[in-house]
Amino acid sequence: MKKILLLLLISFASTMVRADTAWELKKDQDGIKVYTGTVANSNIKAVKVTCILNANVSQLTALLLDTKAHEQWVYNTKTSYLVKQLGADHLVYYSEVAMPWPLTNRDVVVELAISQQPSTRVVYVTANTADHYVAINKDKVRVPLSKVSWVVTPIGNNQLSVEYIGQADPGGSVPAWLVNSFSTKGPFETFKKLKELISSSAYKDARYDFVKD
Repeated sequence: MKKILLLLLISFASTMVRADTAWELKKDQDGIKVYTGTVANSNIKAVKVTCILNANVSQLTALLLDTKAHEQWVYNTKTSYLVKQLGADHLVYYSEVAMPWPLTNRDVVVELAISQQPSTRVVYVTANTADHYVAINKDKVRVPLSKVSWVVTPIGNNQLSVEYIGQADPGGSVPAWLVNSFSTKGPFETFKKLKELISSSAYKDARYDFVKD
């Protein structure tokens, strides 16, 4: 059951949470801190992750926009691919997470947008469910709600300070209390893999007109 809950939790992270959310630190390891917090009108807790990345803005942008690569770092993602390019900094992608028997695989359609504040060079990322782009597959459980926000602050020396906040409803009949019991493993493993992958040669020389390092 623990394995099942871990798989439910990650690939679909979540909702814009109030700034005054009371966060509780659940895991602090390898430079990655994972917190949980209660969200109004929801039984499923939000997750916050903070860490420092040894990368620049362009590298992180390239990794996020590389939807196929989500299979390599977003926890237990079976399939991920681009659905529609809405702009250089704006796209829609599909992801499927493999679930262990007897659970049905989950899938989600996400609209991802990246923007940067010119004077501070702080980057803002949103990733929200956008079901209408892909028909529901009866062989999978569609995640009914997934909203994520990132705030990425350059701090010099080719480093980024990251704050990620998300909350998701994985759908199906898994009770919220059980989902909340295993809310840290998936986010931790995701950011651990991200930290490894972002420094690869595939993203080292990335450059974009809409973000500045």
